[in-house]
Amino acid sequence: MTDVPDERTKVSRAVAWVGLASSTVALLDVVALGVLLGFWVTKQDLGDATLAVTLFFFLDLATEAGLSSVLIQRASIDDATVSSVFWLNLAWSCALFGAMFLIGPAVGWLQGNPVVGTMLIVYATKLVYQNVYFVPAALLRRELRFKELSIVRTVANLGDVGGRVGFAAAGYPVWCFVAGPLIRIAITGVGLQICRPWRPRFVFERGHVREWISYGSKTTGSQMLQHLYNNIGYQIVGYFFGSAALGVYRVAYEMVLYPVNFVSNIVQQVAFPAFSRLNQDRVALAAQFRRFSRQNAAMTLPILVLIAVASNDLFAVFFPHETEGATVARILCVVGMLRAVDCLYLPLLDAVGLAGRNVMIAVIAAVVLTGCDIVFSATLQDALGVDAIAVGRIVGYPLVISLHAYLALTQIGLSGWTYVRDQGGILLCGVLAAIPGLAIELVATDLRPGVRLAIVAGVTLGGVAIALHYLQGLGPKAIVTELKRKPTAPA
Repeated sequence: MTDVPDERTKVSRAVAWVGLASSTVALLDVVALGVLLGFWVTKQDLGDATLAVTLFFFLDLATEAGLSSVLIQRASIDDATVSSVFWLNLAWSCALFGAMFLIGPAVGWLQGNPVVGTMLIVYATKLVYQNVYFVPAALLRRELRFKELSIVRTVANLGDVGGRVGFAAAGYPVWCFVAGPLIRIAITGVGLQICRPWRPRFVFERGHVREWISYGSKTTGSQMLQHLYNNIGYQIVGYFFGSAALGVYRVAYEMVLYPVNFVSNIVQQVAFPAFSRLNQDRVALAAQFRRFSRQNAAMTLPILVLIAVASNDLFAVFFPHETEGATVARILCVVGMLRAVDCLYLPLLDAVGLAGRNVMIAVIAAVVLTGCDIVFSATLQDALGVDAIAVGRIVGYPLVISLHAYLALTQIGLSGWTYVRDQGGILLCGVLAAIPGLAIELVATDLRPGVRLAIVAGVTLGGVAIALHYLQGLGPKAIVTELKRKPTAPA
């Protein structure tokens, strides 16, 4: 029988490590983007690169076809099963690389930009290399060893940042957005093999292939659709407003949603194995879901509050050539908070064996949100410019999240009121912390943007930390406590 207190300790430590690594990497990426745009990369370069980069995630998901979820979700696995899944994934990734080699030029032609197709083909080499760390990563997640995963991710992302800056400085402003991720992937493969060495056996169990593909395709399908509706806005902005406007929109989008997505995506990775371990105990599962939801909201709240309060100064200091994106960023803060709320429904339903419902929600979301993006961009482009697509998001997102929440909460017997109260208390902390920051922004208009930003950041972030600590029992001190806590029994 599962030792619930010890499981809770391991999960809490995993979230703490993920939060620490995610915050570090998110900060590095924001700084790196500012440096790139300040010295070597133009808005046009960024817009061109975005047309390809936003498609990379589809390749990342398609590479493993959800097969890593098979290794995590199953109650028990043996060497033969792990090796069989590895060989199946290797065959699939090689076939996919061959297909991408043929499809890439067509994608570039459809985008009206041949470099997009070439970038996709070069990035697709990771499809085969990814097999180096496919199994070690899944086993580390299954074992809740997120300390090692977080350390490797942090080091790999340092390599990513260094690669982007190095290639941009060398005169490759568009290609730096391919070079950085490939360096990150190379470091990840080496690091995870060091942390969890694994070699395949020459065995293949054919009898379970259909079962594995069925489950994996559902989990991957919902994630791919989720990525589609979260990122289709890039393609729509490029179509309606052009590459330069797309570069501005991407800066605003990444400033707000990159930290949220980075934290949420990795919290999802912690959540899925944790939920899978508890899927026979709905009381414990509901309690863990509430803890994850509160922790995720608390980790994303500070950056969203700061951006909402000091968006103009953030752009003036870090992105002086893209200041027109400040309003978009402020609007997207609402989307960011909704994204933080929504991210845990998918791993919860996957873990309890209802991956098909995630696919259904993802289809609905893709239709609703893409429709809102197109309608608002087409009808309000003259009045609002690129802000129109952000407005469309805050209209469509609540509709999708409400349905997803209903399906997820009913599975664990958690009342909507209890859940809203949990999230509402954290949001209240953000509102309280924003008030003094807004007052400084309104009063201290004579200060230089950098000076005002430093003051507002100190007041706002400090206010969020204090409010979360005293009103919700969350915050930096709680994260440090979790990092120091020792499990009560061997893993």
